[in-house]
Amino acid sequence: MRKAPAATIPASPATPAPPTAASATDHLRNPTLAQALFSVWSGDAAVVIDSPPGAGKTHLITRLAHQLHTRAGMTVAVAAQTRAQAVDVANRTAATGAPTILHVDAEKERPRTLNPGVTLTNSRTLRPGNGVIVATTARWLWVPSNRSVHFDVLLIDEAYQLTFADLGALGALADQFVLVGDPGQIDPVVTGKTRRWDTQTTGPHVPAPQALVAAHGDNVARLRLPQTWRFGQDTADLLAPLYPALPFTSARPPRHLSLDGQPLPEYRALPLPATGGTADPQVILAATQTARSLIGRAAVTTPDGTRPIEAADVAVIAPHVEQAALAAAGLADLPDVFVGTINQAQGLQREAVVTIHPLLGHDVDESFALDLGRLCVALSRHRAHLSVVSDERSPHLLAEALAEHPQSARLAIQGQLLSRLIAAGSGPL
Repeated sequence: MRKAPAATIPASPATPAPPTAASATDHLRNPTLAQALFSVWSGDAAVVIDSPPGAGKTHLITRLAHQLHTRAGMTVAVAAQTRAQAVDVANRTAATGAPTILHVDAEKERPRTLNPGVTLTNSRTLRPGNGVIVATTARWLWVPSNRSVHFDVLLIDEAYQLTFADLGALGALADQFVLVGDPGQIDPVVTGKTRRWDTQTTGPHVPAPQALVAAHGDNVARLRLPQTWRFGQDTADLLAPLYPALPFTSARPPRHLSLDGQPLPEYRALPLPATGGTADPQVILAATQTARSLIGRAAVTTPDGTRPIEAADVAVIAPHVEQAALAAAGLADLPDVFVGTINQAQGLQREAVVTIHPLLGHDVDESFALDLGRLCVALSRHRAHLSVVSDERSPHLLAEALAEHPQSARLAIQGQLLSRLIAAGSGPL
């Protein structure tokens, strides 16, 4: 990555597009956006912006794209990690007033949910400078090598889902890079064996921002989003051990769920004896019945008033595909309820979430069950209430394992979070 000289970046484009009232002053109300703009305009080759869950990562990306393209005259590309994320980023960038283009396969039909104001391009018609160009990382990696496609800056959304190897492959695409992501999320899914790089902080399988900082240190500008807008302070305090280097608070307005008129805590545990392992029918039944109870009896209260909880307000998420499939079958008559795995739920938010704890049905020597990223996603998708179906054995197993391995931070954090979940309240709704 080469550093773009700051003097070459104009203060404004020759023919600036009229910004919306909100986006024109957004940097004045968002210090992190202002700092990111300053870093890019100053010519920093790489900027890493860490964010807790629900802190407005995509909001920051879209405002940054608007300012850099329409006010600084830079050619801007955005990389998202999934097709759905790319469409969302394109829609929200267009809403800022910036001309927006979605880069797609020439054979694909226009996405049904795409804003009519977003135009389409493909590898043959791709022209940097016509607007903010959004695509998935996979699409950017498929730009033909014989095309001289180059941008001033590439903004990467959900950057902790990107491997360092893929970031390296994107290196020729732009002069400057801004990586925005949540360091507590699940590490990128890698299908090959990575054992040879297990001790390397810059291995090709390592999340891109983490490896970039390890490789280039002080040459990477570091920023952070300090507040979450998704969940309340109780959940922010619960998740704090997962973010030791990223302290954050809640900026969410008051919001709570009530059941039959009685307020529910922001989170609670539903401990069960999971004698049938991860796919124990009683566990799936508890998750689906809890979701049904919330839809039939709960209401959400916000500064705007109180309204009943609907199916579209609820999610049921599980660590395993088989658990999600069984839960989906049990809720087949409620198609608006989101049912999926924890991996699929990254980026999701709902008023109420029912989640199956990753440790349920597992022993504590299994890396999948102890993965802190998976636990973080499971506990951070709700806006008002979280019910966690857990295994009654887990606290005892964690205590025994921690006594045997007292230096294990992963076991200590797992035990701390599970204890707080149970202490907040337990039992059926």
